[in-house]
Formats: sequence, C-alpha cells, structure tokens
Amino acid sequence: MQTSSNSEPLYVKGRDKSSGATHAMRILASPAFSNERVNPYNALLYREMQKLGVPVDEYSHRKAVLEPYDIVHFHWPDGYMNERGFFKAWQRIALFVLIITLLKLKGTKVVWTAHNVAPHDAFRPALSQRFMNWFIQRCDGLIFMSEDSKNAFFKQYQAPQQLKYAIIPHGHYRNSYPAAIDQQQAKATLGLLPDKKVLLFFGMIKPYKNVDNLIKVFNQAQLEQYTLVVAGSPETSALANDIKHLAESNPDVHVFLRFIPDNELHTYLSAADIVVLPYKAIFNSGALLLALSFDKPVIAPHIGAMVVLQKQLGEQWIHSYRDDFQTQTLQQAIAQLETAERPAVCPLDEYNWDHLADATVKLYQRL
Repeated sequence: MQTSSNSEPLYVKGRDKSSGATHAMRILASPAFSNERVNPYNALLYREMQKLGVPVDEYSHRKAVLEPYDIVHFHWPDGYMNERGFFKAWQRIALFVLIITLLKLKGTKVVWTAHNVAPHDAFRPALSQRFMNWFIQRCDGLIFMSEDSKNAFFKQYQAPQQLKYAIIPHGHYRNSYPAAIDQQQAKATLGLLPDKKVLLFFGMIKPYKNVDNLIKVFNQAQLEQYTLVVAGSPETSALANDIKHLAESNPDVHVFLRFIPDNELHTYLSAADIVVLPYKAIFNSGALLLALSFDKPVIAPHIGAMVVLQKQLGEQWIHSYRDDFQTQTLQQAIAQLETAERPAVCPLDEYNWDHLADATVKLYQRL
C-alpha cells in the first residue's frame, strides 16, 4: 500500500494549461457521498481526501459537462446501463458515452475503481461486456483492491497503453457504525436463544451471494449448537420466497428479509460468533471488512481480497475454502475457527482510511 511519509496536510495542485498557473486539484466522484446510507466506503474515502486539501464533489451529468474538473472518478460505471428495459438501457448508454467523450475532449482524466472486474448479475452480460470494454479504453487510471483483482482484470480486458494503476485495498469500518453491544443483549433484541451460538450472513441478498445454498448446507450440517441468522433485503421477491421456504422447516434458521439500517446492523454483528459469506464469485467485499471491524471471524471463499486479508491477518480471522460451499466445508470452517486463538481486537491499522486516501491522491498526481 502506498502511504504518505509526510504527516502535514497534502494540498494537491494541478496546472492550468492555458495560463501556466496552478490550482487546487478538483475531483468529481460517482458516487462521493450520496450512497453513504447503503455503503459508507465512498464517503469515508473522500472525507479523508478532503482533509488532505483535495476538493471532492458529488457527480452529476451537469457538473461533468459544464464545470472544470481534473479527475472524474467512477466506481460502478456499469450501473449506468444495467437496466431491465432495453430502450432505457440504450438511452443511458448513449448519454454516458456522450459524457465520457466530452470529458476526454476537455482533457479531464477518468479513473475507475474496479470493485468488481465484471458486473454482478448483469441483465445483458454481452452488452455489459462490450460497454465495459469501451469504457476501459477511455480510462486514464485504475484502482484495484488486490493483486488477484488486477490479474483477473488484465486477463479479461485489453487495457490502453497509457493506463496507470494502483493497488489500494478496501478500508475498515471501525467507528463508522454504532459500537458493539453485549452479545446476550443483542440476541435478546433479535429474539434468539441465549445458549445458541450465532452464524451470521448479512447484506443485500443477490444470487451470486449464494444465500439459498447457505441455508441448505446449514440444514444438512446438524450444527446443534448454532443458529443461522440471515439479515438483508433480497433482490427479488422470488429469491425472498425461496429463502423463506428453505428456512421455515428449521427453527434454528432466522431470517430478517429487509434492509438493515446502520443503526441496527451493529446489533446483528454483536450477536454473531462467526460471519459467513459464501459468495460464488467475488473479488472485494465490504461485508468482510465490516465483520472484521466488529472483531468477528469470517468464513469466505479463497479468492480475491479474501486471500490477501487471510495472509495478513491469519487463518484465525478468516477461514477460506477453495471448493464449492458444501456441508463439510461449513463444518470444517466452524471447527477451525472455534479452536483458533486470536486477540480480542482484529489488527486493521493497515486499512485506515487516511492511508487509502493518501494512496488514491498519489495516483491522481501521477495522472
């Protein structure tokens, strides 16, 4: 990770090409702060960046076209075209293409943080792939969150020669949510039995997150000391119905199928003994960092940032599995995490947001 060796505020400057004068570098981010309620990642990053003296504004099409910015930083560009309606999708693609073209004509640098190498659950995978290929050719800088993510990207895409990139991991979420409460109090609040250990899945429930299979595996595993808690909003009503059906036959499965706001999420994490994230495909996971921020050990697939975090923090914090998520997988993971010795607090100083903001600004400077 790149970090600043200077503890003084970093005031970043750019150069006005017409006059030769310097000016404060201006950043337009999509999104910057607008998604904080759903995912605090962007707001945490850009607030630290502002402390370094780098102005960051919330993206809008009008600002991108009419106002002078040095960098426009995108995070999930595929969201601009991933629409169910065919004509709506093409309308949004046309608008986005026009805006990117205008940015390039103005000399604005385009940066993408590749949270996912390929979009999850794209309505039109072939169109999404073509769109991302086009977009990447217009990028000046890329940010990857792990070496695996970078390697997967360069296998899948033909990057432009002038492209610059940095590997900057996902930050932790300490002090971003209400503090943990007593575990028994949390269990009582959620209506859980006090003598059962808690295996927790939380977050938006989408097909790639494999929650239906998690419940099937738990039902077969005969983990009598555990209860499984699934907390989050399913993407579709069909997925919600499947999960309810799988859960109804087992009194040790508790489902809370709704959006869990920030002021409640700490209760679920406080109740947990182990967090399980049985994703089918993932390179980076904010849920993983959030679980570790609450000092909870995690079961996750051996891919992407999970591998890096496991190497740095140890198997006592992350049990990663290489094959499909099956009954034996869950049983072995729980057995390993139950017997592992670990400190009360997970060591996450390397993932402080001031380090990550500094590294991001350094990439901007290179552009």
